[in-house]
Amino acid sequence: MNRSVLILLVKLAVSGGLLFWVLGSIDRARLFDAVLDLDPVLLCASFAVLVMQYPLGALRWRELLRLIGLDMDTREVIRIHLVGVFLNQMLPSALGGDAYRVWSAGRGGRGWGRAVCSVLLDRVAALMVLVLLLAAMLPHLATILPDGPVTESLVMLVLVAIVVMPVGFALARPVGRLLDRMRFLRKLAPIAMNANLLWSEGGASLRIAVFGLMTQLSTAACVWLIALAAGADIGFFTMLGLTLPVLLTLAVPISIAGWGVREGAMIFALGLVGIPAESGLLISLVWGALSLTGGVISGVAFLLQAPEREKLATYAAEAGALGERDAEH
Repeated sequence: MNRSVLILLVKLAVSGGLLFWVLGSIDRARLFDAVLDLDPVLLCASFAVLVMQYPLGALRWRELLRLIGLDMDTREVIRIHLVGVFLNQMLPSALGGDAYRVWSAGRGGRGWGRAVCSVLLDRVAALMVLVLLLAAMLPHLATILPDGPVTESLVMLVLVAIVVMPVGFALARPVGRLLDRMRFLRKLAPIAMNANLLWSEGGASLRIAVFGLMTQLSTAACVWLIALAAGADIGFFTMLGLTLPVLLTLAVPISIAGWGVREGAMIFALGLVGIPAESGLLISLVWGALSLTGGVISGVAFLLQAPEREKLATYAAEAGALGERDAEH
């Protein structure tokens, strides 16, 4: 069986199993009543805030592209990023959005290594900002979360990450030189060698951090507005503090676009501050539905144009051929 197909089946099993378990553990009649009571104005506001993160993410990636020597037009970067958002929602496999960004940035002689490096560093930058923001929120979380192993584990996880990050950057270049000597890992060397770009490039590094911070805040604001639409009594900073650990769990690619993992994590996180499981599930499902809607709109806006459809068809054909060669070997 093709490896990408196997990974997709595993992700489907994880998402399906978690959703089945979550839906089986709540009062579905109460959930249905809560759906009917959702405030449509606040839902529209939450969607507007959600889509703000798409251009912000594209601008963060543009800064990294420039730092590694791929000075692409801003409109092209935004277009590629939005199609990538669409593919991440619709094709959660080897044909997903990150692979499309690499393909689009690297084709035409620009350099595949630098394209891969830009996308992976973009992911690292987003994770760094998430961890640092979560660390800043720890004092607030300590005042609202109950004492016990959950809070202690969260604090320990964040502290370990804060210690590991500077150590990782300090060792990045030596590790990169070591990888460059290893035949099968040589392609990973540029990523380690360029990791310092995330913090050592002055204004560009600051812009990367600011765009990353605004992306995380827009996500939290979206979830907060959904919670208000569902009638949950929760403040923005509390929702921000609870959403960040959920986003951290979503960084682990074990499900289809986060479905199942997001729902379980949100129910657990919101339950810590007394929000019922039905409300937590509703908030998470609406969040997922709005993300899916935003991804579809992002893709359709460009795929209505014939050149974009042809480009995506070329990408799918080349990626499919590569997958067949991998399966043969």
